[in-house]
Amino acid sequence: MTLTNMDSLPDEVLEFILSLLPPYKDLHDCMSVNKRWRRCVLNVAKQKQRNLYRAINEFDVRWERISPIEMAPTISKRYSHAAVVYDNSMFVFGGCTCAMTTFNDLWRLDLSKRQWIRPLAMGTYPSPKACSSMVRFNHTLVLFGGWTYPPSYPLYQSWHLFNELHVYDIISNRWTLIPTENTPPPVAGHSVSVVNDDMIIFGGLQKPCNAVHCEKSSDIWRLNLNTWTWHKQEVENGPKPVGRFGQTQVVIDSKNLLILGGSGEPNYHYCDAWILNMEGELWTWKKVEILDKNNEPLNIWSSPGCKIDDKIVVLNRIKETKKYPIASYYPKTTWNLESARTAPEDSRLSRIDLANRPTDKDENVNGKRGTLRNPRRDIDEESVVTNNVKVHTLPGSSTLNMAAFNGPAERKIETTERIREKRLANLLKVEENLTKGAYKREKKTHYLGVYVLDISRVLEDPPVAVWLQPKNLKNGPEETILYTLVKGKSELVMFGGIQKDAHLIGLSKNLSSQISNSLHFITAPSYVI
Repeated sequence: MTLTNMDSLPDEVLEFILSLLPPYKDLHDCMSVNKRWRRCVLNVAKQKQRNLYRAINEFDVRWERISPIEMAPTISKRYSHAAVVYDNSMFVFGGCTCAMTTFNDLWRLDLSKRQWIRPLAMGTYPSPKACSSMVRFNHTLVLFGGWTYPPSYPLYQSWHLFNELHVYDIISNRWTLIPTENTPPPVAGHSVSVVNDDMIIFGGLQKPCNAVHCEKSSDIWRLNLNTWTWHKQEVENGPKPVGRFGQTQVVIDSKNLLILGGSGEPNYHYCDAWILNMEGELWTWKKVEILDKNNEPLNIWSSPGCKIDDKIVVLNRIKETKKYPIASYYPKTTWNLESARTAPEDSRLSRIDLANRPTDKDENVNGKRGTLRNPRRDIDEESVVTNNVKVHTLPGSSTLNMAAFNGPAERKIETTERIREKRLANLLKVEENLTKGAYKREKKTHYLGVYVLDISRVLEDPPVAVWLQPKNLKNGPEETILYTLVKGKSELVMFGGIQKDAHLIGLSKNLSSQISNSLHFITAPSYVI
């Protein structure tokens, strides 16, 4: 049979060909060919969504990285920025630089062509800021809050919070500053969601009027996106989440929100979850019981979550499962070097209990030429390798301990001086090796993996969420924090951030080489027919 055109192909083959297109404008344009193509395109879109959901549940995702070198023009490196997906594009605003200054630029990523575009917007631009929130409502982007570290401010006022409300009209390409009354205090690091015609804001770092220091808030504010009016929402008495910032907030349905994680202090972070029921005049908080916490990621305050149906996806460091041997102190014991030589490389050195060791059978222990044999003598002048570090033992220690059996006092003094000289020589050698970097450990790189929280039971009584057991973790990009993770069409888009451990975020002075502007896409593995 000879195929003359695309219409001669079976539906399965046509859908497979269409699935190779990016799930954005190119695929959408194919719907205009005819009714059959429209039906096939709709089937492909549904199948791609199902494949992504299945890939996340099975921890079998495909990573795709696009380097900034491959894209021209390209966006500057940044972290703590805001990102939103609208139609076939992802918009990115603001963020922080390596010098702790902030941006107020707006960029658009064409998700179909994988190209960055800088819209030359008109109107009133927002102030440079990071840790702000940006959401989509109809054909507009709503930007609120944030902080900046402007060098022009006085030394006593090192950073500044905002409560400005800006709206970007995507069609007219214009920024507008919206004047409002009863505005919330300046805030940054808050979470936000759009429910019906309202924008719901929770938590963040706030600076109330006439306050000197910032406070971690647990307040709820509601903004009507049609009338631009603010309202502070009251909640019923009872348990509620403590003040925090950097949390993940997702919409469960039109009446319920979920809050996950957050940070309360530099060294205190939360891994709890709460349901906010928005029915009635007084809203209600319910704490979610989280099961299988041994599967949860670390420092989720610095790793934003993204909702895919009834799952929340969090990218975090892949946990190590291999146990490395460590040298430990054991009282009344010594290392058995012979067993260590024959043992596997990844096993610990065996030890001998000195209290229960067999009696030394040497015949000349009290004579003129003999000494008691010390079990450690065999390794006095050897080197033991532990954790890839060569440890030199100090020679002559057994001679020093038994020097009373060796002769007159002069001999004892000579032995002591000789041992001191050897110890000093060993210390000088260790110092020289340290100076040369011989003991410098190699830099260890950690990679991101997918962690999944099942929230399908959070509306039950009592509400329950479960961290799924990670499996078949595939290495993603290098460990990164303070990036953005948003949902596209049948894919997740990760952008920017700091390639750094969250525990060390406050210890670095030079971040220029660690801030990223790379793009990473998480999709389902491709298939063939």
